[in-house]
Amino acid sequence: MNFSYLASPYSAKTPQQRKARFKEVCRKAAELMLKGELIFCPIAHSHPIEVEGMDEVKDGEFWLKQDFAVLQHAKKLLVYKMDGWDKSHGIAAEIKFAQELNIPVEYLEPNDKQRIIKEAA
Repeated sequence: MNFSYLASPYSAKTPQQRKARFKEVCRKAAELMLKGELIFCPIAHSHPIEVEGMDEVKDGEFWLKQDFAVLQHAKKLLVYKMDGWDKSHGIAAEIKFAQELNIPVEYLEPNDKQRIIKEAA
């Protein structure tokens, strides 16, 4: 099955900021799904698990191990350029991992939902 992996920033100073990022990327994932795309969104998957099932916030390396297990099977990596994406250690690691596996990387602009900027070769 050909699915896209939707990366977005998550780490933030407060739980409220993490929740806001979670909600924003869930809306983007829903938008893409409603257009017929098959999407795996690690933040939509992991945020509820961390909040409801873990006593403490896990570090990014913990989640990257989980995420790479899925990303390696994706047909492409979609990077949602919401606030903070360019400073995200996790997104940088996901992009590097995808490039190492020759998985195409595309960038989604939050202000223009129809526009996709393809990564320069």
